[in-house]
Amino acid sequence: MQLQYQLCVVALLLLIIPESVYTQSTATCRTAVWNSTFRILAGISGAAYSTSTTLYNPYRAVFGPTNILYVADQANNRVQKFVGGSPTGITVPGLSLAAPSDLYVDSNNVLFILDTTNYRVLRWNNSVVTTVAGGHGAGSANNQITTSYSMFIDSSSNIYVSDYGNHRVVLWSDGNPNTSAAIGITVAGQSGVSGSASYLLNYPSSVIYDQYNYLYILDDGNDRIQRWVPGATYGITVAATTMSNSRGLTFDPYGNIVVADSGYHRIISFAMSCAQVTISMCQTAAWNQSFTVLAGSSGNRGTSPTLLYNPYSSFIDIYGNLYVADFYNHRIQYFRSGSTTAITIAGTTSTGGPTYSQLNNPSSIYVDSNRKMYILDASNCRVLQWTPGDSRGFPIAGDHGCGSALTQIDTSYSMFIDNQYNIYISEYGNHRVTLWSSTNTSAGTLIAGGYGSGSTSEKLYYPWGIYVDSNQAVYIADRSNHRVQLWYSGALSGITVAGTTGSSGPWSYQFSNPTAITLDPYGYIYILDTGNSRVQKWLPGADFGTTVILTSMSTPYGLMFDLRGNIVITDSFNYRIISFAMICPNATTTTVSPPTTPQTSLCPTAQWNQTLTVVAGITSSAGTTGILLYSPYNIYFDGYQNLYVADTTNHRIQYYPRGTSIGTTVAGSSGSAGSTYSQLYNPYAIYVDSNRAMYILDTSNYRVLRWQFGDSLGYVVAGGNGNGGAYTQIGASYAMFVDSQSNVYVSESGNHRVTLWLSTNATAGILVAGGNGAGSTSERLYNPWGIYVDSNQTMYIVDRTNHRVQLWLNGAISGTTVAGATGSAGPWAYQLSSPTSLLLDQYGYVYILDFGNDRIQKWLPGASYGTTVVSASFSSPYGMQFDLLNNLVVADTSNHRIVSFGVFCGMLKYCIIFSIHEMSFQILAATTTTTRPPPTTSPTPICATAQWNQTFSILAGITGSIGTSTTLLRNPYDAVLDGYQNLYVADQANHRIQYFPRGTTTGITVAGSSGSAGSTYSQLYNPSAIYVDSNRAMYILDTTNYRVLRWQFGDPFGYVVAGGNGAGAALTQITTSYGMFVDSQSNIYVSEYSNHRVTLWLSTNISSGVAGGNGAGSTSERLNNPWGIYVDVN
Repeated sequence: MQLQYQLCVVALLLLIIPESVYTQSTATCRTAVWNSTFRILAGISGAAYSTSTTLYNPYRAVFGPTNILYVADQANNRVQKFVGGSPTGITVPGLSLAAPSDLYVDSNNVLFILDTTNYRVLRWNNSVVTTVAGGHGAGSANNQITTSYSMFIDSSSNIYVSDYGNHRVVLWSDGNPNTSAAIGITVAGQSGVSGSASYLLNYPSSVIYDQYNYLYILDDGNDRIQRWVPGATYGITVAATTMSNSRGLTFDPYGNIVVADSGYHRIISFAMSCAQVTISMCQTAAWNQSFTVLAGSSGNRGTSPTLLYNPYSSFIDIYGNLYVADFYNHRIQYFRSGSTTAITIAGTTSTGGPTYSQLNNPSSIYVDSNRKMYILDASNCRVLQWTPGDSRGFPIAGDHGCGSALTQIDTSYSMFIDNQYNIYISEYGNHRVTLWSSTNTSAGTLIAGGYGSGSTSEKLYYPWGIYVDSNQAVYIADRSNHRVQLWYSGALSGITVAGTTGSSGPWSYQFSNPTAITLDPYGYIYILDTGNSRVQKWLPGADFGTTVILTSMSTPYGLMFDLRGNIVITDSFNYRIISFAMICPNATTTTVSPPTTPQTSLCPTAQWNQTLTVVAGITSSAGTTGILLYSPYNIYFDGYQNLYVADTTNHRIQYYPRGTSIGTTVAGSSGSAGSTYSQLYNPYAIYVDSNRAMYILDTSNYRVLRWQFGDSLGYVVAGGNGNGGAYTQIGASYAMFVDSQSNVYVSESGNHRVTLWLSTNATAGILVAGGNGAGSTSERLYNPWGIYVDSNQTMYIVDRTNHRVQLWLNGAISGTTVAGATGSAGPWAYQLSSPTSLLLDQYGYVYILDFGNDRIQKWLPGASYGTTVVSASFSSPYGMQFDLLNNLVVADTSNHRIVSFGVFCGMLKYCIIFSIHEMSFQILAATTTTTRPPPTTSPTPICATAQWNQTFSILAGITGSIGTSTTLLRNPYDAVLDGYQNLYVADQANHRIQYFPRGTTTGITVAGSSGSAGSTYSQLYNPSAIYVDSNRAMYILDTTNYRVLRWQFGDPFGYVVAGGNGAGAALTQITTSYGMFVDSQSNIYVSEYSNHRVTLWLSTNISSGVAGGNGAGSTSERLNNPWGIYVDVN
C-alpha cells in the first residue's frame, strides 16, 4: 500500500510535518548531503501547553493510511489523534504510558508505541495492547532497553530501537508480533560506551532508514546525524548543528531531514542536495599540452606541507579539494581548492606502520560525498575507511596480512569504489581483481584473473589501474601485458579493448606498462601509458589510440578527470600533481552535440521543385581537387547540415561545411586506394552519428570502418576478412544502415543477403534477410542495394535486380513486396527499374530512387503504385538523402555531382519553422504565417449546463438544391471538422469528399471525382463517413466499394486500410456500412449495417469482430442494422 498526499506549509501554525511511516517512499540519492541551515516547519519556539489543541514536548508525529495524524505527546503521557486536519486532538484509549516518545502506524492502523520510561515497545490494535520489545525493566542486557526516544519499524516488522541510555541501536526481529520479543541485537554503537568517534554514539535519540536500508541516527549528545551502512562498524556524519534535546528524526517527501528539536520547542529541516559528480566535457574535447602544478614541487621531494615523496594517486572531491596518496611519506595530504599547502589528514608523515592511526605506502585514495576517505594501504595489504578529523581509520577490506586467500589482499596499487560503496581492488601481487562488498568486509569475491600471471584471456599480469562502469563491467590496466582488459560482470575471461597483448612499444596500437585508466561520459577510455609518458584515448574495441597528452613525466601512476574535464596526473617520480586544461576547439564552452538523425518536420502535402541545385561537384567534371568529385555514390547530412560525400573513385570521404561547395578530405586519401586503416578502396556509403563518428562502407576492402571525425584512421566494425559468404565476411556491398545503437546493417549485393553487425560484436554478422541465393521468391533477394530500418527493426530493402522493395519484419524468414513489381522493370507508376536507394518520412511514405527511370517515386506501404515526386536528367543516380530542410538530395554519380531539389508545401498556405540546436530553418510556402499542426481532435470544452440554440446555421450546401458544383451537395452522409475548423463532407451521391476552408461555403474536391463513381484508388462510390487525423490523413468509408481508404490530403488517390475484398461476411470483408470510428492509434471500427456487427481493423490490417455478428435481432448479443458508433478511451 502506498500513501499519496500533498503537504502544504501554513505560516505560524503548530503542525509537525509528518512522515508516511507505513511505506518506505522517501527518495534520497546515494550522494546526498544536507544543508546545515534549517527553517522552522511547525511549533513556536518556547511555547508548550497541555490542552487538546496544543502539545508539550511532542516527540513524534506520523500519518496513518487514512491521513490520520498521530502524535506522541511525551510530556503529557499520551498519544493524540488528529482526524481530517482538525487542530483538536483525541487521546488514543487503552494505553498506560510513561513519556511515550515514538510511534509507528501500519497499513491497518495498528500502532506501535515506544513507551520510554516503561522501557518497552507496545503494539496497539483497536485497544488490544501487547509488548513486542523490552518490557523487562531498564538495563543493558540483550532483552532490555533503557531510556529510549526513537524506534523504526521496517517493512518486515523488525523494530530498531534507538537505545538512548545504552548509546546503541538495537534490532528486535519480527518473530511473533503478538508476544514479547526475546532479545535484541546491537547494530550501531557499542553498548554502554559513549563517544564522538565515528564508530560510537552518544545518547542516540532517534533512528530511521532510507530506501537503500541505510540507518540514520540522531546522535543527540554529539549534535549530529549519522548514516550507517547495513553491517558497518562505523557511521558517517551527514548533518550537524547546535540542538537541544533533539528527539524526532524523519525524512520529508523530498528527502530533507526533519528534526524535532525538543529543547528549543521547534521542528527544523536540513535540505537535501545531490552532489553533482558528472564530468563536464565537450564532444570535441582536447587538452592543453602545457600543465599546471596543483601540488608538490617539480623534482623536489620532502615531508613539508608543500612537498610530496613519490605520490601514487590523487583525488579531487566535488568541492575541488585535492587529496594525495603520498606513498613514501605514508600519509594522505589534503590541499584546499587553489592551495599548494597541505594538511595531513591520515597517517603520520615519514612513519609507516600497521596501526589504524598509521599508513604504510598508501597507493590509492577515493573520497565520497560525505568526505569519507577510502585509502588503499598498500604495504599493510588493506583498505581503510577514514573520516577527516578522526585519529584513525577502520579496515573495510583485507587487514589479514598480505596473501592470496580471499580474506586477504596482496600488494595493490589501485582500487575503484562504486556508487554502492563496494570496493574493487586491483591486486598487483595476486594478478587478480577482487570485489569487497560494502555489506561484507571479511572476505572479497574473485571477479577477474586469479589464475596466476599470464597473457591468456583468463589471466592478468601485474594489473594496476581499474575502472568499473554502471553495468559492473571492469576495465583493467593489465600492466605487464601492455593492454587493457574488459571483464564483463560474471565473466570467466576478459577481452582486450586497448593495446596489444605482450607487445610493448610507442605506436598508437601499443602501450608500455600502463598504470591508470578512466572513462569519459561518451564511453572513450583514457589510459595513462606510463612507459611512453603519454595519455591515450581509445574507443573500446578500436585498433589504435589517439594521444591526447604527451609531455615530460617521470613514472606517472595516477590519472583522473576533475569536474571541469581537466586531466589530472600524479607524476610520481617528479613528486608532483599536474593538471592539463580541457579546451573545446572553436568554442569556449561545452558544445551541444548534433542530433543523432536530422530533426525533420515535413508538411503533409510536400512537393519538390523540379529544378535542381548543384551543392557539391561540377557537372560532368571528374577530379581530385576540393571542388571536384569522381563518381560519388552516397551522401549524408549531420545535425548541423554539414554534407559528407562518399567520393567513391577518389577513395575518400569529402566533408562540406554547411553552405560551402569546397570539400575537405576527412577519411581516405585522394586518388589513392589501399587497405590500411588510414586508406579506403571504393567507399560506397557513409553515415555520421551524433558524436561525429563516421561509418564508412569500404566496398572493395569488404569492410565497414568506424572513423572518428578528425582522426587519421578508422577501425573495423563489420567484415574486414576479405570477400566471402562466411558470416565473418561481407561480399560486394553498396549500402548500409546504422541504427541508434550503432548496430550496422549491411546490404550485401554479392551475397544476396542483409547481415546485422552488432556494436558489441565486430567479429561476425547475423543473417537478417535473404541469404538463400539470388532469386525472386519472397525468401530471396537479388543484388540488394539500399536499406532502411525503422524503430521496430523492420527493414525496407531495395531488391535491385528484382525491381522491387521488400519489407522484412524483425525475425521473419521472408519479405513482402511493398513497392514495384517483382521481375518487371518499366516506367509505369507500379514499376521500378533497378532502384538503388530509399528513404522514409514521418508519415510512413517510402521514397525510392528509381535508377533506371531517372526519377524519385513516393509510395505508401501497401499501395499498388507510386507517385513521381522528382524527375530529372540524371546520369546513374545511386544515393539519396533528405537534408534538414527536407530537400531531396541525390548523388548523381556519373555526372560527378550532388544535386538538391527544394521542398515546398503544395496548396497549403503556411510556413513551418523548426529549431535544431539553436538554428532555425523554414519551409516556406505562399505566406509567412507560422502555423501548428492541428490537434488530433478539435478541442471542445463544454460547460456542465450546456444547451444548444434551436436555430441553425448552414455551413455547406443550399437547402433543397442538389448538384455537383462547388457550392452544392447531393445527399451528404457525414461531416467532420479538423483542428482548424475546416469542414470535410462525405458528399455521398456525388462520390466525393468536399473540403470547405473555415468560414467559406465554397467546397474543393479533395478525394473522389464529382459525379463519377468508380472502384480505382482515385475514385469513390457512395462515401458515407469521413474522419481526418492530425496529419490531415482522411479515412473514408467507401460504402459501395465495401472498403475504407486512407487518403492523404493533397494526394490523387488513397489506399485500403479496411475491407476492399468485396461485399461479404468474412472477417476479411465488410458489407454495406454507414458509420465508422477511428481511434488515436489509427485503428478503425466499422459499423457494418448489413452484417449487423461491428468489426475492428487494427492499423496492422488485422480485423476482428467486437460487437454483434450473430445475425439481426433485438437480444443483447445482437444488433439490427447498426449505424453510428463512438469508442471511448477505454
